[in-house]
Amino acid sequence: MLGLALEGGGAKGAFHMGAVKALIEEGYEFDIIAGTSIGAFNAAIIVQGDFEIGYNLWENMTTSLIFDIEDTKLQNILNNKIDLDTISYLSIKIKEFIANKGLDTNKIKQLLDEYIDEDKLRSSPVDLGMITVSLSDFKPLELYKEDIPAGKITSYLMASANFPIFKLEPIAGKYFIDGGIYDNCPINLLVQKDCNEIIAVRTFGIGISQKPASPRASILSIIPSEDLGNTLIFDNTLIQRNLKLGYYDAKRALYHLKGQKYYIKFEKNDFFFSLIKLLSKETILKISSLLSLSLYTEMDPARLLLEKIFPKLARVLKLDIRCTHEDILTALFEIVALENQMERFRIYNLKDFISELMEMTQPAQINLSKKTPVFKISLEFILLAYELFKDPAYING
Repeated sequence: MLGLALEGGGAKGAFHMGAVKALIEEGYEFDIIAGTSIGAFNAAIIVQGDFEIGYNLWENMTTSLIFDIEDTKLQNILNNKIDLDTISYLSIKIKEFIANKGLDTNKIKQLLDEYIDEDKLRSSPVDLGMITVSLSDFKPLELYKEDIPAGKITSYLMASANFPIFKLEPIAGKYFIDGGIYDNCPINLLVQKDCNEIIAVRTFGIGISQKPASPRASILSIIPSEDLGNTLIFDNTLIQRNLKLGYYDAKRALYHLKGQKYYIKFEKNDFFFSLIKLLSKETILKISSLLSLSLYTEMDPARLLLEKIFPKLARVLKLDIRCTHEDILTALFEIVALENQMERFRIYNLKDFISELMEMTQPAQINLSKKTPVFKISLEFILLAYELFKDPAYING
């Protein structure tokens, strides 16, 4: 069985929908989808067969669709443009918050009523899982479709998303709070349903994520390559970015694409080794000098490259200690790509990526005296890679 887990995270939930778009394109069909908080809402939309409708909702999402607050006033506050009108507006909202004993959730409930079709959801062959926490009983509730009383799906979806500052409404006399305080990424709901393959779409939203209970399940995590923003600020510009990020980060996970900001496919496994064969002793010494490694110039050039230069580059580039040499080279290429504002949201093969970088970095266009040592090193490797891809023996080998 194949399961999908959607981690809670409020406005970060746009990342889910971008990722699921990529998964659907790749032909994935899930037996059960589980979510916490906004993940539960997105899960319900997908389970009932309305992914496209849900995606369109996210494309047009704003804070004013979720909360009773004007987007322009919110932007003024976020941008520190505090005038008398904004102060007056903010004062009114604070008084409403105190009077309501929490942030009003009527608009969220209206969205749930508008977009969730309980009949379609229950008749779907795909199961739904969600998590909330009972304040009345001091215990978590791990719920599937069959556990939820008829007519109460939207109530429990709201219960799963009850952020601590929200005004609480009882269900059958009991109060519930956001499931993220127990398990924000409900992989174990899928394990309990005997899923042996699980895809988890992470947001790293506020909450606790329980350790998967079964080591037997194969888990693929789709992880955001950038911070997804504030949990409660549904800024549409950021949401549009996060939809794209979810889509391409899912592609990265599925195809093992390289890059931190870009999405690059290495089509030949011997690229790194073929590249370093082209490095002359003079180029290696030049790179070592740029990295202030002149103390080691008497070393064998190959050892100098592998034992000193690449480890130093990994530290300078702030890469994970487990990074590969290909990760280091890709990070170097990305430095030049970012400076030249090369299109990010696109899947490149490495040859095309290098070719475009070469077009952007002709010597006449660059004042090297104003560039950092790492940028200059990046250019050295880009030129070598370009030469490698022009070699028929390498291309056809």
